[in-house]
Amino acid sequence: MEINLLLVLDLREQAALQAALVTHGAPDHLVTLALTGACRIPTLDEARRLRRWLADARAAGKTDFASLNVIERELIRFGV
Repeated sequence: MEINLLLVLDLREQAALQAALVTHGAPDHLVTLALTGACRIPTLDEARRLRRWLADARAAGKTDFASLNVIERELIRFGV
């Protein structure tokens, strides 16, 4: 199964996301999203790992960025 997660970030959100992800050891998919504005997730397992990281980071209070919340919501809506 292939999942294509495509989000468009404005420059301010992208800069904030870049700074946050470097300091919090984010998964490669989020780093790619922060750097290019899009990423491709090829497997359901990778999507689940991404969602788990987002949930763990949120629970630890490390993410207060709207863009990360949107990504997590969309993964949930997709059924991950």
